[in-house]
Amino acid sequence: MSVLIYEKKGRIAYITLNRPEKMNALNSELIDELAKTWVDFRDDDDLWVAVLTGAGRAFCVGADFESIGEPGIQIGFNILREDPNNYMIWKPIIAAINGHVIGRGTSLALSCDLRIASENAHFSIPEAKFGVIPGGVDILEKNIQPAIARELLFTGDSINARRAYEIGLFNKVVPHEELMTESSNIAEKLCENSPLALRGIKEMLSRSKDLNYRSAFAIYEDVNARVIKSEDFPEGMKAVKERRKPAWKGR
Repeated sequence: MSVLIYEKKGRIAYITLNRPEKMNALNSELIDELAKTWVDFRDDDDLWVAVLTGAGRAFCVGADFESIGEPGIQIGFNILREDPNNYMIWKPIIAAINGHVIGRGTSLALSCDLRIASENAHFSIPEAKFGVIPGGVDILEKNIQPAIARELLFTGDSINARRAYEIGLFNKVVPHEELMTESSNIAEKLCENSPLALRGIKEMLSRSKDLNYRSAFAIYEDVNARVIKSEDFPEGMKAVKERRKPAWKGR
């Protein structure tokens, strides 16, 4: 059985972590497959949006401690190879959080652009309880208030989906049976917009964070110039004048 399921349905890629018996804990095999999948998604021009989820009752519970010592699983200063941000993916990625998201799994969820959660989801970063410094902790403070982020990191306590939504970790919480439908609906809605504009927005936001205004504006000008030169730009302008939906080509 494959540890990862990768499906392409129209413009949407569905990526499922498939180690339900291990609550989708990350071992070297799963990380390798996920890394290859991110590259394929990035380079496939026919794919515009990805939905990442987990099989069974967990999204991802972090590193598989039975696999500590395998390449990519060691505790310490290792690159989180499962993180799509390592591959300069400017396409939108939606996390459909179906259950427990713990430890290193939280970094994976937070690396996605949008997070839709089942009401069954629980979120925690418990590494401090085991004498470990969690990887990718900085991303938590970039998503929520620093004091709340540090409370979660220092205590290692778990919070439910509603609390995670209240503090800004999740975009939306839905009944469990509606999770994939809602995530797919959002993905399809994104596909109605210009794929090049969405990629440009994500690239601009990613490259310009922590920069001063002048440097950030230079990146905006660079990205915007490429979008304006595309085939899709005049199509979008024409569609507005003709009061119809644009026929995007993604080029």
